[in-house]
Amino acid sequence: MPRGAMMTRMDVTLAQMRGLVRDPHVVVLDVLSPEAYAVAHLPGAINIPTGQLRDRAAAELPDPARAVVVYCGGPT
Repeated sequence: MPRGAMMTRMDVTLAQMRGLVRDPHVVVLDVLSPEAYAVAHLPGAINIPTGQLRDRAAAELPDPARAVVVYCGGPT
C-alpha cells in the first residue's frame, strides 16, 4: 500500500455491489483463483488471487486514488 494511503474495510450489500460495479470511479477486485475467475466473475473485475496481492497490486490496480471493492468466495 502506498505511503499515506488509507484502507477502510466495509461490508456491502448485494444491492450496493450492483451499483459499485457500474461506478467508473471504483475498481472491482476479484481475489479468487484464476480457475474460479475463468468460470464466472463480475463484469470488469480485475483478478489478483489473494496470495499474489502483495506482488501484483501496485502494478495492476489502475489508480491508487480510486476506491477498490474486493470480493471473494465467502466470509473472511
